[in-house]
Amino acid sequence: MLTDFQEENYVERPFIAQLTAMQPLGWQHIEGDIYVPDVTERPDFGAVLLEGRLRDAIKRINRDESGQEWLDDVRATRMVGALSRLGQHKLMEANAVATNLLLLGYPVEGDPAQHGAGRSVTARFIDFENPANNDFLIINQFRVDVPGGRNYIIPDLVMFVNGIPLVVIECKSPSITNPIEAGITQLLRYSNQRDSDDEGAERLFHYSQLLVSTFFDEARVGTVGAGYEHFLEWKDTYPAPTAQVVTDMGISRLSSQQMLGEGMLSPNNLLNIVKNFMVFSEAGGKVIKIAPRYQQYRAVEKAVHQLEHGQTRTQHGETDQRGGIVWHTQGSGKSLTMVFLVRRMRAIPALRRFKIVVVTDRTDLEKQLKGTAQLTGENVRSARGVKAIETLLSAPGADLVFAMIQKFRDTEGSDDQAAEIDSDEADGRDDIETATALYPELNPSEHIVVLIDEAHRSQTTSLHANLRRALPNATFIGFTGTPILMGLAKRTHEIFGPYIDRYTIRQSEQDGATVRILYEGYDAGAFIKDDKTLDDLADELFGHLSTAERERATARYARVETVLEATNLIAAKADHALRHYVDTVLPNGFKAQIVAVSRLAAVRFQHALVAAQRKLVSEIDGLSDDLLILSETERSSLTDHVQQILRAHPHRNTIAGLEFASVISAGDQNDPKDWAEWTEAARQAQHIARFKKPLRTATSDPAKTDPLAILVVKSMLLTGFDAPNEQALYLDRKMVGAELLQAIARTNRTAPRKKHGLIVDYRGIVEFLRRAVAVYSAEDMEDIRAGIVSIKDTLPTLADRHRRVIAIFSERNVSDISNVRAAVDVLADPRVRADFSVKYKDFLESLDIVLPRPEALHFNADARTLGVINQMARNLYRDPQLMLVGAGQKVRDLIDQHVYAMGIDPKVPPISILDLGFDAAVAAQPSAKTQASEMEHAARYHITSKYNEDPSYYKRLSERLEEILAHFGENWDALVEALRQFTADVREGCPQDQSGLDPRTQAPFLGVLLEETGGSDGGDDSIRRYAEPTVELVEVIRRHLRQAGFWRSEYAQRVLHGEITVYLDDHELIPIDHQERVADRLVALSRTLHARLVAEQSGD
Repeated sequence: MLTDFQEENYVERPFIAQLTAMQPLGWQHIEGDIYVPDVTERPDFGAVLLEGRLRDAIKRINRDESGQEWLDDVRATRMVGALSRLGQHKLMEANAVATNLLLLGYPVEGDPAQHGAGRSVTARFIDFENPANNDFLIINQFRVDVPGGRNYIIPDLVMFVNGIPLVVIECKSPSITNPIEAGITQLLRYSNQRDSDDEGAERLFHYSQLLVSTFFDEARVGTVGAGYEHFLEWKDTYPAPTAQVVTDMGISRLSSQQMLGEGMLSPNNLLNIVKNFMVFSEAGGKVIKIAPRYQQYRAVEKAVHQLEHGQTRTQHGETDQRGGIVWHTQGSGKSLTMVFLVRRMRAIPALRRFKIVVVTDRTDLEKQLKGTAQLTGENVRSARGVKAIETLLSAPGADLVFAMIQKFRDTEGSDDQAAEIDSDEADGRDDIETATALYPELNPSEHIVVLIDEAHRSQTTSLHANLRRALPNATFIGFTGTPILMGLAKRTHEIFGPYIDRYTIRQSEQDGATVRILYEGYDAGAFIKDDKTLDDLADELFGHLSTAERERATARYARVETVLEATNLIAAKADHALRHYVDTVLPNGFKAQIVAVSRLAAVRFQHALVAAQRKLVSEIDGLSDDLLILSETERSSLTDHVQQILRAHPHRNTIAGLEFASVISAGDQNDPKDWAEWTEAARQAQHIARFKKPLRTATSDPAKTDPLAILVVKSMLLTGFDAPNEQALYLDRKMVGAELLQAIARTNRTAPRKKHGLIVDYRGIVEFLRRAVAVYSAEDMEDIRAGIVSIKDTLPTLADRHRRVIAIFSERNVSDISNVRAAVDVLADPRVRADFSVKYKDFLESLDIVLPRPEALHFNADARTLGVINQMARNLYRDPQLMLVGAGQKVRDLIDQHVYAMGIDPKVPPISILDLGFDAAVAAQPSAKTQASEMEHAARYHITSKYNEDPSYYKRLSERLEEILAHFGENWDALVEALRQFTADVREGCPQDQSGLDPRTQAPFLGVLLEETGGSDGGDDSIRRYAEPTVELVEVIRRHLRQAGFWRSEYAQRVLHGEITVYLDDHELIPIDHQERVADRLVALSRTLHARLVAEQSGD
């Protein structure tokens, strides 16, 4: 098939060639074999470790002080057993156990003469320090049998280090629709990570560190447990300069596959990544495995290089030159970069002696660092007070100190509003809790590195000055997710040094590391009843005071902010926010935050959300049956309010179960007692953990999900809070500068089906955002603006994508897509179908953003009709590429309702030609043309899916089908009759020929001889002429195949080839000028039928 040819020759073979050509250390290659396990150095296809290579490597890399191998066969076999028998773990658990063995080694009994009697020694499976000491091997078409012997998988490429499969690669033809998605789906199927019965060989993935899906022009990498959205491109060749790599390869530019190969899969980089950049973490209540992104790897390697080669303060004479700034945009994995840096430093002998001080306020980072410390054999020493910090900084030694600082301060009572005003006016005022006492010099060592999280907040604080005074010769590396203010740039560079690495908002979105952020604003006046304004409400609050008293009150309480605490106003906004959430966020299963103006307002919002929930559920329950049975078209004439309730109706039980919580800092004893639910640290931690779980719906697993849908905050959780399932942020508080930019970024984390984050603005932050952006450089300003887009600005893209998908039909003489049958006929061409699939999904993605807003109404009817066309085409042409994988739930609901109304069930697969009900299904088609089409495409699908089982037979079937179609053309009635007979013959299967040969082992060889001599019509004379020689040839081949290791010996294969050639010549079966080619075909067929030939005896 063309796609198989393209996959092998355009993707797989170039990848192998690139990897084996690497210098100075490259990969060996063995050609895989799906019939003979011995070719790939295994006793059977159930084995996934190459135990011979593994045993040899274990002995080679574990040497004594004199450089001699000391591990004997018994110890080496014990180590192989430990790695091969991981216990009855689930996939992620087994992968974690295997990964720890690879990183930490395995204790074996030492040599009494060298290590002492009874002492154990930790032996290694991989020599990470000396990459050239390892064995690097690629095997393509690596067959692994599925447990139970039902089936097998064949990953395109598997990369082994010392016989251990560390990387699995799936290559796809660039000509198919969505090849990256298809490759990821195959990897998920192979590793049993889809929601279905066991279908893969999970044990191969117990050792996998990286999974790759590629079609050459694009390659994406993920890990075990990763979803589609977590597979990302690798876009750098660091430490090798990309320009130099291009020159060395003799090409003009690197493809995505070539970039990933050079940057990630070169032996040195791969071992570095496996040892120092792979982590297990918890997210959404489950353990996940994380691989580095290219910017994280690059930043760490640059930082390490600077630490090793930069000048100390003493060497430079003025300042330390080993530090700098890592600016990686919010949500791109900055905290993990710090974890990776610590691990990398501990792997380098010259940097192991450094004391590492991490200054942050995030407990999740502390947990990650503790996991890293376990791998490096040290403990994290945490300090949460000034005295504790002094003690730990003074202590000598290469420990890991975690200095916790309280991030934000909320003052109590009325000062809450005053603090808000101060924050607004200061434009970037530092809110970090600072130490007022001056530190003395605590540690003059040059072997100290201070890693400062959110460096843009701490650069001018007394805490930072104290650290400088206490550690005068230390290196400072600042990590920030927000660009440095122009006015503070000089000061920042003086403190930290120049940029070590930059990774911008735009780069992050382009890479898929974060999602773009959309914005929509609402006028606060819309929530005030009786035509009143905010000033009117303020006058009501302060109207009883004298003029002087009113001025003092408004100055102290910031009258707009105080008005925003008004119960009625909060109730109106909470009602709007909940309905907006139910309409736009809940259908796709995401969660939200509300930012209130004060702690009091946050608590009131929580109460108001509960009341709004009761009201909405009551309105849903009050819908009449007459309203519920209306079609989408009929509903469009109803009021917006009623339409909104009807849209909420399918989610009624989910809405009724929603919960809401406030998370606010504690005040003093004057706080109301019931605020403890929202202020106590233990309860806050519980709320946060619940919020990070997937949203509980009527059909979800209660053990893995949670109904806590909306958190209400004032200042907490607006920076450093990572919840990928948060899509929307409702802003009812004025924010400025870095705080505003960081708050907005809460919604940009990636998650399954999450296409964008959403900011809903009740305070008019556009102007504040403009001011915030204005204090950055021109380059940074443009980057920030590009990262926050008004929903209204997405409408031109929606209109353009709609035009493009409709044009597929209008350009082919179908001017009205409501003529569904004609539109489906347009999609008969696979290339047109592939084009439609891509453009249709793009259109639905844009529509899902705008739904259910009024601007989307113009496109809804076409979306529904296109949904019917898509489903009918998928059923008719048996094309899985037309599945709506990844489509948003809002558009799916819109489409599915219409598709069901048309009598089509998307969940029911197309009927098979072998199904007993096939004839009835054909007869149910409305015309002879559609009956013929159904039979034609059912037959094509059957032939394609069965082709490899008997190529000769199915090739004849395919040719016969084409002849029938060409002969009858558009004579539909006659074509129906011919296809009816043809499909009946297909169901009968391959007819028995007159040769009497075994159809499984002998007939395929006869078919080759008949085809090569022009006797493929199967006439009696031809069959008699070639039947007996075929039996003798098969016995010759069997005799050779029974040799141990036959397919690993080129010499043995040449002997067989020669013997076949001589036989063909001696018996005058094939003309002399064709004998070499025919011998090639017969040897290749022998390889394909190896298992049958060696298992079955002649004459059976």
